[in-house]
Amino acid sequence: MISGADLRDWEMLDTVPLYSVPRKTYIKLKDDYFFFDHIDGMYSFCLDMNNMVYHIMATTPVIPLRKPA
Repeated sequence: MISGADLRDWEMLDTVPLYSVPRKTYIKLKDDYFFFDHIDGMYSFCLDMNNMVYHIMATTPVIPLRKPA
């Protein structure tokens, strides 16, 4: 499992609305990291680093993360 500490080394992309982020992507929202699974209506299905489910609104600005090459 990837931890928040591991994700700090990943490349941060430009801020975009969550609905435009590809499925199965790690994202940063404020100081927290989430695994974005999919959009479900107006909200999303995301997991935090403790596998707790969060339903973030689809229009929320987030920072997508990309694994370093």
